[in-house]
Amino acid sequence: MSAVLSSLDKTRRAKAIHSSISARIQHTGDFILRKLAQKRKINQSPLVVGINGAQGSGKTTLVRGLVDFLTARKISTVGFSLDDLYLPNHEQKELARDRRDNPLLRFRGQPGTQDVGLGRNTLLSLLANTAPTAIPSYDKSLNSGYGDRLAKDQWPVAQPPIDVVLFEGWCLGFRPLDPQEFQSFLQNVHGESNLYKYSRKYTDANLADINAGLGVFEKQLYDLIDAWIFMRVSDIDVVYRWRKDQEDQLAESGRPSLSDQQLEDFVSRFMPAYELALSKLDMHGFVSSGILSNGTLRMHLDMDRNVAAYDHKL
Repeated sequence: MSAVLSSLDKTRRAKAIHSSISARIQHTGDFILRKLAQKRKINQSPLVVGINGAQGSGKTTLVRGLVDFLTARKISTVGFSLDDLYLPNHEQKELARDRRDNPLLRFRGQPGTQDVGLGRNTLLSLLANTAPTAIPSYDKSLNSGYGDRLAKDQWPVAQPPIDVVLFEGWCLGFRPLDPQEFQSFLQNVHGESNLYKYSRKYTDANLADINAGLGVFEKQLYDLIDAWIFMRVSDIDVVYRWRKDQEDQLAESGRPSLSDQQLEDFVSRFMPAYELALSKLDMHGFVSSGILSNGTLRMHLDMDRNVAAYDHKL
């Protein structure tokens, strides 16, 4: 009987998740359609939508669903990820060697490990909407999991005209702290509270590198983004749980997965950027092209990735 109940529980949970994802796609898709209509009154270039969400929050699933949603409405849509801009493996090794004093830059992930210029040029080509655009592609499974960028002849090519560009990333939209804000952050890192427990593992110079990387994001990318979708979580520690769910699913399917220790090591390397940037994002919102008003849709996710509420306050 317990096995039957367990099977029923899994079925009900799967149906609930599917229903939640469908509702999220519908709500977000309607928001994009409204923003596209606003932009069409200004010019005919694609609407660029930035999507921010923690690892495991469902960004990839959302983008796939939105592509289907918009395509079904004859809206030509392209989606790609900040992850596709990671440095090629040999360049990442060079970065790790040159910055051997900073463990946060040893592997891909943190701001500073992407080719931001490539991202800007890709967005500019898509915005021009006059010629095919090769979309960068990165394969995390290559080099025994260390990953590598695919050769350019393997990149997908977007054909104009394009209506909507969906650009997602776990730290896309994070903004750098100004010098005063950064000093205040460091004081909290070194304070007696446990406010920034992950960042205190690293030196001030290590954290300054990440802050500088966010400055490059803001300068090179954000002025090209018209609207934002923010998948907000109230506690970043939930990232461990969500990633653990993903690894357990891989193990159940017989595919390689991370051990609990490997998972902790992997996720903990991303946490300093959350600690550094999320508070400012919550208080001041996103930087964008400035073309559209009320350009952010924020969804508040609970511990099970369900949307507890939507708002447009940022």
